Amino acid sequence: MLGAIFFLSFISTLILVYTIYSIFFGKREIIIRMQHYLNPDKNVEKLDKDSAIPWREGLNAVGRTIGKSKLGNKYMVNLETQIIQAHVMLKVEEFITIELIAAFSFFLLGLIIFKIKLLALPFALAGFFLPTLLVKMKKKGILKKIDQQLPDTIMLLSNSLQAGYSFMQAVEVASRELPQPICLEFKQLLKEVNLGVNAEQALESLTERVQSEDMKLVIMAVLIQRQIGGNLSEILDNISDTIRSRIKLKGEISVLTAQGKISGFIISMLPIALGFAIFAVNPTYIVVLFTEPIGMAMLGASVIMQLIGIFIIRKIIKIEV
Repeated sequence: MLGAIFFLSFISTLILVYTIYSIFFGKREIIIRMQHYLNPDKNVEKLDKDSAIPWREGLNAVGRTIGKSKLGNKYMVNLETQIIQAHVMLKVEEFITIELIAAFSFFLLGLIIFKIKLLALPFALAGFFLPTLLVKMKKKGILKKIDQQLPDTIMLLSNSLQAGYSFMQAVEVASRELPQPICLEFKQLLKEVNLGVNAEQALESLTERVQSEDMKLVIMAVLIQRQIGGNLSEILDNISDTIRSRIKLKGEISVLTAQGKISGFIISMLPIALGFAIFAVNPTYIVVLFTEPIGMAMLGASVIMQLIGIFIIRKIIKIEV
């Protein structure tokens, strides 16, 4: 029985690792698919979706079942938004299937380690939310890159406007000349406009996809200028100087709060690491926390106090600019 559980856990973990690797690190495949979507007129190599990616056949089958069930519509809508913002080329149903596979794999792993179903449940929860955490991390990384690229982007738009281009022509130049990921957002903006979407609505859609305060500032200036007029190039130059100053100030604050961040991380991870160390040395000593009522009460109280401490540390080191 134990051997069968170990074998199923190994196979599930292997499928999960390969799937996550293909999603988050298969950059060449994603770039080709994005180019085919954003540049339909160019002769880009078309991927054979089903035959070239065999693991997606199973995800599609399970995903269609999840989509028909209509379970957690609000969660699926929110998850779909995050997937789009993270530039992950998956349907929301496929992503939920990956979450379920991860939860099952981690549950089996916890069952093998602790041999107690109650202790394996936290592993299952961790496995279920792990893909979402990776998406949020990738989304945060993309947002950080866009914020760093924004001053140069504004400068390019301003120079194009001074050269006599219209705003949409300047956006087209930026979509060709700028690096990823900001060029993909501008290409999506142009595609929406070419499909008949109003320019103002397309710009507002851009601010919803890219949840950046600096990007909102730029789009707001463009929308106001389109309504009341004015020198957009001069406005963009002023915004660029403001954003550069904010980026510099954010860097200084990040350096000053680095010690607090490291302290919070160490304090958060220390009880968990200590618990695993005690379990490795003497499992029967720490299992009492999960089997006795007093132990579970002490464990719950410690988790609550730990969360309160993390919340306070985050409030201290989080400074809005």
